[in-house]
Amino acid sequence: MCWCCLLSPPVLANALCPEPLTLVYTGDWRPYIYRENDSRYSGQDKTLLAEVLEQMNCELSVLPLPERRVEKDLLTGRIDVVIAASKNTQRLRQFWFSVPYRIQHNVLVYRQDQPLPANPSLLRAWITKSRIIALNGGGWFGHEVERLKNSEYGQRILHLESLESRLEMLRLGRIDGFIDDLLAVQDYIKAENLTDLKIVEQPIHVTPQHFMFSKASLDSEFIQAFNQILIEMTD
Repeated sequence: MCWCCLLSPPVLANALCPEPLTLVYTGDWRPYIYRENDSRYSGQDKTLLAEVLEQMNCELSVLPLPERRVEKDLLTGRIDVVIAASKNTQRLRQFWFSVPYRIQHNVLVYRQDQPLPANPSLLRAWITKSRIIALNGGGWFGHEVERLKNSEYGQRILHLESLESRLEMLRLGRIDGFIDDLLAVQDYIKAENLTDLKIVEQPIHVTPQHFMFSKASLDSEFIQAFNQILIEMTD
């Protein structure tokens, strides 16, 4: 069945998205989103989003923003959607979520010349041994990581905005490890031919990923229509 047919006539589709939706871009995060040139963006998450919106007769634009601006601008409706969002209680109150479209494995990356703690897949095992670990502070890595961020060990968990900055700080010895998506790390290591880094095999956190939408600019009818098509395309 063609889900776009369920949205006919075209007037209904236009009512769901009278203006192009704005997707935020905070930096290259291959293979999910990256900039090809000054005006063109690609990546598997961005492509999936654009394809669903095309079925709805909706347009998509991309707006580069620093990570620290994302939540505020999503709340006000200046931006409409972000990729790869995990659910938590606060976000569920503030934003709309699509159905999940992939599973993300967040892993810890370290230099191969560095000894591992006894339980390397536990963040606590690193920071209680005075190790400094970086991550994207705006991301969600589970309740245990949040508890540690707000504990006496919180100063040992650093926010670094991009994967590139986390990799650079690790290779310079400024941090002892960082947490990021497994495929993104593998893609970067392969592209840059990095041989001095290792990945802890067991993930720190595994979670479904969703498109997260602004409640200030989109309504529940839009989310319902979007989810119908997304389910069909990812089934």
